[in-house]
Amino acid sequence: MNTMHDGPDVPDLSFPTLEYGKYESPWTLRPLLYVGGAKAHSRAVDEMISNGKLGQPLPERVDLVKGIHEVIHGRLVGGGSMPYAETNIRQMRLFFSFMDNLGRPLSLEAVEAAYLQWTEALYQRVHVEKTLKKISAYTMALNVGGVIDEFLERHSPIIGQSRLKKPARRKTPQGVKAEKQNLQYSFEFGHLLQDICDGLTLDALWGSLPVILPLRKGGKLEEWSGLVSAESRVVALRNSRNRRYLAKLSDENRAAWEADRTLRTRYPLVNLRIEAEMQMFMAQTGMNLAQAHLLKLRNFSYASDINGWRIKERKNRRGGEVLFEIFREYRAHFERYLNWRRSIFPDAEELLFPLIRRGGRSDHKAPRFTRIQSTCGKLGISWVSPSSLRNTRVNWLLRRSGDPDLIAEMDQHLKQTLHTDYETPSLQRALGETMRFWSQTDPTIARTIATAPGECVGTPEPVLSIPKDATHPDCVHPSGCLWCEHHRDVDSFDYVWALTCFRHLKIIEVGKYHPPEKSLRNHPGELSITRISEKLHWFKETNIVRMAWVEESLARVEEGNYHPDWIRPIVDIEGSIE
Repeated sequence: MNTMHDGPDVPDLSFPTLEYGKYESPWTLRPLLYVGGAKAHSRAVDEMISNGKLGQPLPERVDLVKGIHEVIHGRLVGGGSMPYAETNIRQMRLFFSFMDNLGRPLSLEAVEAAYLQWTEALYQRVHVEKTLKKISAYTMALNVGGVIDEFLERHSPIIGQSRLKKPARRKTPQGVKAEKQNLQYSFEFGHLLQDICDGLTLDALWGSLPVILPLRKGGKLEEWSGLVSAESRVVALRNSRNRRYLAKLSDENRAAWEADRTLRTRYPLVNLRIEAEMQMFMAQTGMNLAQAHLLKLRNFSYASDINGWRIKERKNRRGGEVLFEIFREYRAHFERYLNWRRSIFPDAEELLFPLIRRGGRSDHKAPRFTRIQSTCGKLGISWVSPSSLRNTRVNWLLRRSGDPDLIAEMDQHLKQTLHTDYETPSLQRALGETMRFWSQTDPTIARTIATAPGECVGTPEPVLSIPKDATHPDCVHPSGCLWCEHHRDVDSFDYVWALTCFRHLKIIEVGKYHPPEKSLRNHPGELSITRISEKLHWFKETNIVRMAWVEESLARVEEGNYHPDWIRPIVDIEGSIE
């Protein structure tokens, strides 16, 4: 065997600070020193170098590859992500492989000319051969060029000297039907995640197989935790010659597998719930996958916020960095998961979402959500990736709030980034904004809908018997409609329901009122409550049909089933009660 040694002048081009999976090959830029090394498979290249199949390392490449290594390693040490570094290395290998095929020299002095030659080849593939997308070519050239710019300490990006330009980002607005359909897919996917989290309890995890998970859309999900399903097993045995022997062997193996109620056999179920919990967590916090899968389990503390809770690490002193924020309703779900997770991994794991990786994949690599994707395929449910889930969340919040500054702050990026990378043009939102604009600015459009439940002509005029402290009509405050000369009741159940919900809102407001010290003045809302109660009393006493309307409306309010016109203000003010 012809063994070749690199020699004393070849530097260490590995990345010893990184952690690798059991079967992963350690990263190294050593193959770039050899002609053909960039193209060789990472698992075979070391043997090819040792056997002399790639020849001797090229001395002129040493300084160049050393500079590339210093840039990538420096980024990792400075907190850069492993996926981004892996992309840099992979695309740098493409650049070196291209030059090897041409037989052109690569060195520190020739790298700029070589880079421009490579980008020209990418340009030809995009515009002439049509075998590469514009964004793919630009991204590859940008990543490789960025490394070259850094170790050469260039003052201007080298990609600017190429003919590759960043493609204009065009966003196609969605129609109302398509927008609703996308939300429907997301809600359906979210329901599946919730069903998995609810169904895979500790009792179900360590119980008998299969685990049956009921689905809110109907039907059920059977999970065999690594075993072949009963139906597939019957088909396999039916088509075999030695059916009795195989059936007996299969029965013994299945019984042993089910009896072994440890993570060795139940890890598929554990991974399924952890994947579902991670997706739920990202949907709640807006955190991206690169951050979420590396979060450590800590002694979390909760600080109340306007929209929910700010999560910090509990320490002896007050203050501390906010790790993430969650909505108020998610806290009980999150704490339930933490208890479940601590029961399964009492000491060994540090990650908040400790997936069990049997294939030797490193914990630092983001999960691919194979279990969730497989489950979606079995149930015919559309898979929603973490990035799509994040975009859906951002656009849904934008539609509900209409405040890009608030949403940008919630999702921890710049307002410009929100508009450029996340916001999707919405035809439904545009139509609504247009209608609101013209209804407020066009003098030819008269107000014909009352602010409070009922009808009017759009001309505020108080009744003669209006109380002193009552809200005067102004077509802005709903309470003013109750004492407006032009306000009219509507003889319908919908009106009675809306009126009952309006009274419920005023009751909550009065209950939260704290009058100034030594003040005997009552809250103006008490007058509104009395006025609405008189109207409901009239409806109840006139005939049996109207009495049924009032009773049904009161029952709905008691159940929390509010009228669409009042559900948002009621939920908002109820949510602010501590």
